[in-house]
Amino acid sequence: MLAACGSSGPSYTGMVRELMPVRQEQPEVVMHHAYYASSDSLHLFLRFEDLRQLLDLHQGASRIDYIIRSGATERDMLLLRDTVQIAAAHKVLADGSLEVPVTIPNQYVAAGNVIQVRLWLKLSGQERLGTSHKLSLSPDMLRKDYLLVRADTGIPIFRDFATTADRLVLRRDTTGQPLALNLLETSFQPALPPMSTRPEPMVDVGKVIDTLRISSGDTIQLTKEGLYLLGRAGSAVQSGLLVQGGSFPLVTRVQDMITPLIYLTTSSEREALYNAKDQKAAVDSFWLKVAKDKSLARELIRTYYTRVEAANKLYTSYKPGWATDRGMIYIIYGKPSNVSVIGNAETWIYRETEASPYVKFVFNKKENTFTENHYELIRNREYEENWYSTVAKWRAGITNL
Repeated sequence: MLAACGSSGPSYTGMVRELMPVRQEQPEVVMHHAYYASSDSLHLFLRFEDLRQLLDLHQGASRIDYIIRSGATERDMLLLRDTVQIAAAHKVLADGSLEVPVTIPNQYVAAGNVIQVRLWLKLSGQERLGTSHKLSLSPDMLRKDYLLVRADTGIPIFRDFATTADRLVLRRDTTGQPLALNLLETSFQPALPPMSTRPEPMVDVGKVIDTLRISSGDTIQLTKEGLYLLGRAGSAVQSGLLVQGGSFPLVTRVQDMITPLIYLTTSSEREALYNAKDQKAAVDSFWLKVAKDKSLARELIRTYYTRVEAANKLYTSYKPGWATDRGMIYIIYGKPSNVSVIGNAETWIYRETEASPYVKFVFNKKENTFTENHYELIRNREYEENWYSTVAKWRAGITNL
């Protein structure tokens, strides 16, 4: 019964169309980045992905325009403007996403400016679609002189996660002491409900379980799942890498189907799922009990785990994306009607519909040793009625959430 999951997720892009009216069905193009610094430049690698897979980015992408401003608004001083034409040499991943390298002189990064990027895509006829993205530049970025890439493609590791099957290569422009890659003894908790009054638990880092020393050009394969810390010992320039099994961020193992059900299930239901001799049959049985119909059960499964995969792709930090605050809200409520980013805060708005009332969630970005992608929800008891009502609709087999 379990259907293959697709990929869908929220978009933080602005879109501009030339010459033609806006279509009703919009693509959702997101931008991820990886980087390393050399003596005079920051080397950015921008990855563009259409989460709804409505566009062939390889065929449609024509160029990217980027500008660097002193701040995040159009009123801030314009410092640099440039264009990169999309060429065949730019790497295209198997999932249809596009990677474009951009080199920025160090002085624009050291000042803590903002780069604004617009990817231009050719559509039918003379129509053009421009998707807009922003990235804050930090002086700390100039201290990171290394990059992990995939051994088979040379494509950087984006979003700081990999799988146990990946073979990775360390890339550095400079020689020097090998970097330490430490596997940490860690535990993480899934996101607390939005009405919880308990503080968000910090990542629990215990002792170092294993250490590997790697130099530029070394190829490694991390066969143990867990959270790794890469960098020079004692240095502030370190980065985290979450390694997961299976086909992460995709949901392909039965255990990866059970853990995200924490947001819908009781403790006794989860215990039964974990202790079942045939866990796959137990998961099927859970969804059949909710849906009371095989066809609806398939639809619920497809919707729920498509959202889990999107959460893994977009919100993974020091823990899988489904377990983060933004991942929890996205899985239960779906794509927000509107997302706004002001400073270090993200605001998600869900407009009122026949099925759901208006609700707003605010997430604050928090400093974290392992990731730049850690956001915490501002929790409030007032969410309680809305949360339980939405979960109840899931358990009643309602899919248009």
